[in-house]
Amino acid sequence: MEEFQIWQIWTSNRIGSGLVGIGSILAVWLSMRIALNTRNNPETNLLTKIISSAFGLIVLSFGWIQATTVANTWIAASRSLSDLKASGTEISSTAEGYIAYVGTTEAVTTPVPLGIAFFVVSGIIILGQIWLPKQN
Repeated sequence: MEEFQIWQIWTSNRIGSGLVGIGSILAVWLSMRIALNTRNNPETNLLTKIISSAFGLIVLSFGWIQATTVANTWIAASRSLSDLKASGTEISSTAEGYIAYVGTTEAVTTPVPLGIAFFVVSGIIILGQIWLPKQN
């Protein structure tokens, strides 16, 4: 595989990653809206709270998986470029910089720390709206 092909595949993957990112943000927003409506509805019962919580946690889990997949897309490109270089093929300075920027060629099982913080804070907001007592 040539460097140009690696960049083409990486670019194509970034399009899908962007779309999934937008979808994940919208789903988290929807989860927060459902949590707020669950909190404000006087007819909310335990089952409604459990279902709303489950939906929020499922959305956050999906987002977690997608963020990890996106990170691994970057790592896969870095590994492909590193393998290309190791095979004796000369790579561009951009590719060298990209490998240094990504910093690893080993797959990860969690998102980057900022992504983790996003999911944790979103989870606190969602579950807090549903389960914390109302202040009068």
